Amino acid sequence: MVVVALIAVLTLVGGLTYAVGFRGDDPPSVTTSPSLVDENPAEDGPGLAPGPDEKKPQPVPTSGAAEKVKIGVFRGTHPDQVGEFEDWLGRDFPYAVDYSNRDYWDDVADPGYMLRAWQDTGYRMVYGVVMLPARDRTVTLAAGAAGDYDHHFRRLARNLVAHGQGDAIIRLAWEFNVSKMRWELTPEDQTDFVTYWRRIVTTMRSVPGAEKLRFDWNVNNGGETYDSTIFWPGDKYVDYVGVDVYDISWAEDTYPYPADCTGSCRRDHQVAAWANIENATYGLNFWSSFARERGKPLSMPEWGLWDRSDVDGRGGADNPYFVQRMYEFIDDPRNNVAYQAYFDVNPEDRGRHQLSGMPRSESRFRELFGR
Repeated sequence: MVVVALIAVLTLVGGLTYAVGFRGDDPPSVTTSPSLVDENPAEDGPGLAPGPDEKKPQPVPTSGAAEKVKIGVFRGTHPDQVGEFEDWLGRDFPYAVDYSNRDYWDDVADPGYMLRAWQDTGYRMVYGVVMLPARDRTVTLAAGAAGDYDHHFRRLARNLVAHGQGDAIIRLAWEFNVSKMRWELTPEDQTDFVTYWRRIVTTMRSVPGAEKLRFDWNVNNGGETYDSTIFWPGDKYVDYVGVDVYDISWAEDTYPYPADCTGSCRRDHQVAAWANIENATYGLNFWSSFARERGKPLSMPEWGLWDRSDVDGRGGADNPYFVQRMYEFIDDPRNNVAYQAYFDVNPEDRGRHQLSGMPRSESRFRELFGR
């Protein structure tokens, strides 16, 4: 079976959750972003500051591409809280991310409370939409592939149009490559998944006023064994290759931090974790290359820090190094990131993602992504 135990653990990660193209041999113009080392790290408590044996890195070169990447945030179904985040960062957001209830078909097809909340706010919405409702045990991918559920997605498209959101980005079956929602995909599901995806996209696009809907084929980053690309539905049915990324790792010498690990020890583990995030078999570099091969822009609909008790310390907690490296990845025009959104909500009773609870990372995020 393709989805191994590691992937099952990674279900905790997701779903809680225009770049300039660079071609040719000439490098992009370079400016300077803030240093990797905080000016006054000791204020944030023991174990977080770089040690005396740690060299201060040189300023990081930037291309300016990050300025052109559309930015958004997830803060629940609360436009006012997105506005607060904009005020704090000192810039307006063109995008906002949200997820509807997903227990039954009515939740999927007619999320009226959510559509009304975002109507006339001016944000282009990025919605996580399931293929199969969570509590209806009669539904199957095969039935979806046969067209049994087309009417539900037609209804959803009509509702989006009626609420002025006919240009929304749909993260259909987001993070389908981890065991969650109503599926744990195996290679035997390939035909049904692909056929069903195509039916949904074709059905929704056929609704008058919904021609500008866009569809994000959205995986969870990482892993060494699970080849999500077998579920690619075809270039004409996908507008973005999306990757959700969190500062979490099971690789050797990453997380959890050893006892009494401070200064350069802590940084070494953060560096190793990022190397795994970026260079794993199905890490960020793989997805950047895959999107480029398919002629699609990359997106990062969910990304964030990780300080939670439900994964045995496998997150980096307050880690400005992760924020810095995410900025660098987004800023690299070769990755052609179209939009990115920070996941700024804490899961109830399970820990933290919000920047406001991680002051060093919060400061770095503001330096890099603010105006």
